[in-house]
This record gives sequence, structure tokens and C-alpha cells, in this order.
Amino acid sequence: MDIKLTMKKDLLSKSTSLLFEKFHTEFNAVIVYGLRIFGAFLTFLLQIFLARWMGKYEYGLFALVWSCLIIAGELLSFGLYNLIQRLIPEYRIEGKHELLRGAIWGNAASIIVASILTCCLLYAGLFWATSSGNLSSIYATPLMIALLSLPAFALSDYLSGIGRSYGWMIRAFAPAAIFRPLAIIGLLAGLASLGVNASATVAISVAVITIWTTLLLSFAITGFKIPKVERSGKREYKIPTWIWAALPMMMISSFELLLFNVDVLMISHFLEPDQTGIYFAATKIMAFVAFLNFAIGSAFNRKYAEAHANNDHTALSSIIQRSACLTFFPSLLMILFIVFLNEEILSLFGEGFENAEIVIMPLAIGLVFRALVGPGERILMMAGQQFSCAIIYLGTVTVDIALNLFLIPEYGIQGAAFATSISFTFMALMLFLAIKMRLNVLSLPFFLKSEKNPS
Repeated sequence: MDIKLTMKKDLLSKSTSLLFEKFHTEFNAVIVYGLRIFGAFLTFLLQIFLARWMGKYEYGLFALVWSCLIIAGELLSFGLYNLIQRLIPEYRIEGKHELLRGAIWGNAASIIVASILTCCLLYAGLFWATSSGNLSSIYATPLMIALLSLPAFALSDYLSGIGRSYGWMIRAFAPAAIFRPLAIIGLLAGLASLGVNASATVAISVAVITIWTTLLLSFAITGFKIPKVERSGKREYKIPTWIWAALPMMMISSFELLLFNVDVLMISHFLEPDQTGIYFAATKIMAFVAFLNFAIGSAFNRKYAEAHANNDHTALSSIIQRSACLTFFPSLLMILFIVFLNEEILSLFGEGFENAEIVIMPLAIGLVFRALVGPGERILMMAGQQFSCAIIYLGTVTVDIALNLFLIPEYGIQGAAFATSISFTFMALMLFLAIKMRLNVLSLPFFLKSEKNPS
């Protein structure tokens, strides 16, 4: 009798634990989704404020420098912010506290050293380019100021990865997604009220201050939250192994960043800053659609990985197609909303930005095709197909650069929009084919009947 009672208690305890774990995971997904939505809205408000305050010319300069900062800052984390999300749970489960401490602090030190060295090299390059007349001072000054924030930008991403590995979603996402845009808006509004002249240099200087402040906030709410036994004590390092493991993740992040920023960079090369500003405003509007893809992918990452690890083809097929539905149909509604109200939305940015109307439709078409396959790149990465994903991104970036080189000189910002649209369509097709060939699943919001797992 006692044995049966004990078994029932154990079963109840396990069931309660599994239910709590499932609830906690779903709750975290909701938190991430909510923070991302609110953060995207704040970023959109920030872009409107900047455009109206600076005008399209200075806003175009800011767009170029900000794009360069995002690319460099993300790359300098070397994919370690993704890797640490795997290492911390793994070492905690195995009780390898020395390796855990080494991973946390050793990878942070790698990012600091690499970012400082990179800043020095970039400063030398900018001085040479400016003194030789290859780079105008209107670009050089804000770029040099922006470089000051690179170590903080990379470390903030890394701390976010640590927070996510412990399940501290608010601590992980709130500093960069919520605090940073609010701080920039507040500081710039204060400067505007004091009569400070609007310029890209001023805006970038404020951004640098807030990026360092965000790092301090992230360290305070995440770094000190790490359990003492996992924070202090003897450390064991495997730096080369960790960096090598992070390289595929870095490659995918690099190609993804280039894909979403190369058009802005190339417009800045071929056209005047005011055209860059106009195009950048349009991309910020369409970013709401691209955000849905990322948000759904973040929410379903664990489910993709679990179904693949369990070799459950039916579950994997169902999850992939459900995530495609949740990506495509909301994206389509949002795209239709933006297309029909593009004049009203663009007018929020101020005078002259209505010219961005000519790029809205091409970008919208590309995003429709992109949304058809759902978060395809996340599916491939969670199913162990990182190399295939990296090859697709490399091919897409190559196509995008080639098209921009050909279309921008001939058709201006509309040419850049068509280049981006074609590239998104190409990527969607490649992701669809890769998922079909590698996983035998139709990653579409239609044809919801799952295919049989090939024997």
C-alpha cells in the first residue's frame, strides 16, 4: 500500500514538474514576443523622432553610421552570445562548474580583447581614408564616435545570451529592446529643448552614451544575478574550442546582418545622404513585418529542436507548418495595412519622406515571399543544418550585392528595393528546397497534411 502511494506521489510530482516546465517555456515565449513587439514600436518612434528632428540629409548620415555600428557590434560577439546559451545549461547539468565559470568569463574576455583591437584597426583605417581624401569628414566624424561603443555593444549582446540561458527573459531583452531606445529618445528630446543643433554626430554621440549605459545596466541585473558558485571560484578555459564551435553561428549572423543592411550601405556609396535617409525610413516601416518572422522563430526554436532530437517527423512537420501559418498570415495582413496606408505612415517622418513610397511595394512583395516559408533559417539551425543555412545566406547576400551594384546606379533607391525583394524571394525558395530535401517537410502555410517520414 505504501509502495503504491509512493508511486502515485512520484507520478504526480513528475506530472506537476512537466506541466510547470511547459508553462514556464510558453510564458517565456510570450515574454520574448511582447518585449520584441514593444521594442520594435519604441525603435519605430525613435526613427520618426530622429527623421523629424534632423531632416532627411542628416538622418541619412545617421542611417549609414548606425547600420555600420550594428554590423560591427554584432560580429564582434563572434557568435559567442549564441554559444553561451548552449554551454551554460550543458555545464550546469553535468556539474562542470570550473568549465562553466571559464566559459562565462573567458568568452567575455575574448570579446573585450577582440573588440578593442578591432576598434584600433578601424580607427587607423578611418584616419588613413580621411587623410588620403577617400572618405569625407561628414562620414568620418560620426563613424569615429560610433567606434567608441563597439566593446559595449558586443558585451551587451553577450550578457543577453547569458540571461536567456538562465531563463531570465526580461533581464535579457529589456535593456537593449526597451531601455536603450527610451534613453536615446529622452536624451535627444532634452537636447532639442535646449536648442542643440540637430545632426548625425549629436545623435550618434547620444547613442554611444546609451549603449555604454545599457551595458552597465545589463551587467548589474544579469552579471550579479549569476549564482555565486557559478560566478566565483576556480576556472577552466577552452577558448579555442569555444571559438571554433561559435564560428558557424557567427557566419550565419554575419550573412543575416549583411542581408538586412547591405542595401543601405550601397545606397550611401552611390547616392546622396538624403536618399539614404528616405530609403532607411521605408525599411524601418517594413521592419515590423520582418520582426514577425524572428519572433515566431524565437518562440518555436525549442519545439523544432525537441521534435528533431526525438526523430519525430510527424511532430516536426506539424510544428514547421504551424509556424509558417503563424508567420505568413499576420505578415500578409500587416503588409496590406502598410501598403494601403503608406502615405500616412511615411508622413510621420516629416517633409520629403513621402518619396519613399516608390520602395514600399517592391519591399512588400519580397517580404510576402519571405514569409511564405516561415522562420526557415531557424528551422534548419535547430535541426542541425547550420551549414546549409550558412550557404543559403551566403548565396542570398551575393545575389543582393550583385543586384544592388547593377540597379542602384540605374534606378536609385527603387533599384535597391527591387534588389532586396528579389534577394528575399531567392532566399525563400532556397530555404523551402533545403527544408524539403533535408527534412522532407513542406514549410508552407498550406498543404497542412504531413508527409510520411522516409524509411
